[in-house]
Amino acid sequence: PAAFDMEYVVERFHGRSLALAHSQEEIEELNLKNNDDTITEENKFVRHGTYRVRKNRVIPSILQRDETIQSLTQSTMNKQKLIDEATRKVKEAESKAQDLSINIHLKEQLIKSVYVSTNDVQETNEQYQKHIKLLEKEMEKAKHEYQDLQKTMQQIASKNINEKSKFEAEYRKKCEMAKAHLDSLQQKEKQYRELMIKLNGNSEKRIADLQATLFRMKQQYETAQKRIREETEVKNKIEQELIREQQRIQELTIQNEQQQKILKLKTEGLVAAQRKLRGASNINSNDGITIPNFDIEMEKLISERKELETLRDDIQKREELIQKKELLLNEKTELETKKLRSSQILNKSLKINDKQQQQQQQPNHQIIREQLLQQKRLFTERLEEQNGILSPTEERRLIEVDEAIEAIDLAIDYQNNIISKRERDVQQSMRSSQGSDSALFKIGQLNENESRELCRKLFEKVVDLKEGDNKNRRDYEEIKSQLLEQTEIINDLQSRIQSLSLDHDRRLTSIQQLHEEEKQLLLGKLQESSNQIKQLEKDLYFYKHKTRELRKSMATSITNANDIPTQQTESNTNEYDQRKPRSAVEQQQSAPFLLKIGNRSNSAHQS
Repeated sequence: PAAFDMEYVVERFHGRSLALAHSQEEIEELNLKNNDDTITEENKFVRHGTYRVRKNRVIPSILQRDETIQSLTQSTMNKQKLIDEATRKVKEAESKAQDLSINIHLKEQLIKSVYVSTNDVQETNEQYQKHIKLLEKEMEKAKHEYQDLQKTMQQIASKNINEKSKFEAEYRKKCEMAKAHLDSLQQKEKQYRELMIKLNGNSEKRIADLQATLFRMKQQYETAQKRIREETEVKNKIEQELIREQQRIQELTIQNEQQQKILKLKTEGLVAAQRKLRGASNINSNDGITIPNFDIEMEKLISERKELETLRDDIQKREELIQKKELLLNEKTELETKKLRSSQILNKSLKINDKQQQQQQQPNHQIIREQLLQQKRLFTERLEEQNGILSPTEERRLIEVDEAIEAIDLAIDYQNNIISKRERDVQQSMRSSQGSDSALFKIGQLNENESRELCRKLFEKVVDLKEGDNKNRRDYEEIKSQLLEQTEIINDLQSRIQSLSLDHDRRLTSIQQLHEEEKQLLLGKLQESSNQIKQLEKDLYFYKHKTRELRKSMATSITNANDIPTQQTESNTNEYDQRKPRSAVEQQQSAPFLLKIGNRSNSAHQS
């Protein structure tokens, strides 16, 4: 049955405790010598009762060693977790430092490229400035030509010349061409200025922003390096402590194994003796047993302890009120003595004045009264200077102290009433607990079967409490593991965010670097094209000069083919062509044709 099983468990428990106690005593006496005969002769165990165990025994050292080993094992596990955490932090810091070093290198290269691009832009702007100045000169020349043509048209319109309409059409056409040329020059100048503004941009501000970003990255890199050093030091320190604890665990394990071997030999004989002493117990007389309800008794004990604690708190509050009252009484006595001293001094001074008045016996009482009041004022001023009289604030403070003392007296009376009531309740509960109805008295009156039943119930209750404690511990461990997992997830997300931000910055820096390189390439091509334009302008000037000479030779060779008006118109057109050089923009527009001509000119020069 269950009762027999419970009894057997309890007896085995007590037998084990007896064996441990007895073996410890024998080990201490015989200095760990294995001699069963001498142990039985020197130390004979006397059994005084079934459940009576020695009270003042020493806890066996083997249990202490087991607890030490368990604590050291737990400490090593915690330290291993700390080492893993430090290793993870070191790896994160190293990866961050590596990414930062790459980004710093890219930023430095980008700043150098921006400096180079800024210099190229400045050179290009200088060239554009020169082009703009040339365009301004051409615009001035075109304006003058346009004005001259308008004046010529006005002169032709005022004169009666043959073929007037023909000349007007030609000059009108030339005016339109000159005006279009002037508008194109103005448009080109505007485009050049807009291009200069775009090229300038905010290069200085951009360089300042890049330098500030580079400075922040260097600070972050230094912080990461410092964190790596700190975490490495912590990791090394914990590893050293872990090695020492592992060595200590090995030493204790070896000692524990030796102790277990000795205990095994000692307990075999004691267990055999315990079996002989333990007889068959009668378990069938459990009916009619009256066991006290220990839950109610435990609640009573808990309530008594709470009442005692509240009583201590009330007594402490009363002592604080008494101390406060003593302080106020001391202050009141000081103020009253000061007031009494001031009144005595005033009375004495008034008596002296009365005596002087009687001695003098002056008929004018009004004068005497004024003199006395003046003397009184002098005395009061002197007392105030000597702090011998109460000021209005001190008098007000004296009244407040009196009122505070009265309030404290009432509070002390109230606390005394509460304390006396609670003392009566505690004394009554203590008397009831010490009487025949108390749990301890009932336990002392129990017989052997009732004691066994009580032990069984208490053991079941302990088992239930242990199971509840284990369940709570499992729940706590589960919650703790969930919290650790969430913390790891948060740390992982934070590290990913940092790595993504650094990756984004690195990509952006690479794109900016590529943009600067393309910008430098375009500026170089622009420089080459400007040099080609200069060469083409030279070729154009050469060919224009040759065409003028050819036209002059052709005009002189034809003598009688044309009449006078045609000769005059040709001379005017030649003069206009000589006065009107082509602009740089028109030369650039006719670049494909000029390139072919340039090849011909080169071949002509070679021939």
